[in-house]
Amino acid sequence: MNLRQHRNQTSADIAQGKFVSRVLKEEGADINIAINNTMASAGFSSSFWQDKVFSVSGNSLEYRHTPIHRFVDIKTRKVGNTSIRKKRYPIHNKIIYGHLNNIARELMYGYTESVIDQMLNLEK
Repeated sequence: MNLRQHRNQTSADIAQGKFVSRVLKEEGADINIAINNTMASAGFSSSFWQDKVFSVSGNSLEYRHTPIHRFVDIKTRKVGNTSIRKKRYPIHNKIIYGHLNNIARELMYGYTESVIDQMLNLEK
């Protein structure tokens, strides 16, 4: 591989990395908005429920939250040998897994020639 081919490949890799980071940042913001809207409509308005962080580093989206966010979404809890149904609020699983499909779809089909050109122009 000559130097020109190596530079073109490196440039394409940089553009792809920028595209992945952009998609993850946009979807992280969308997830945060969806969770906040759902929590507000369900009555979770205190500052305790707002303790969550979305961050993108490299090619990964990290979502940190308190464990209680997950347990509010669970339908039943096990006490001894019995399962007790409880009121559930879909503030985590439904939203997260719904947006995972969006992320996968955008990463699979959204990286087109026009997006590559746009990412390369951002580099300059």
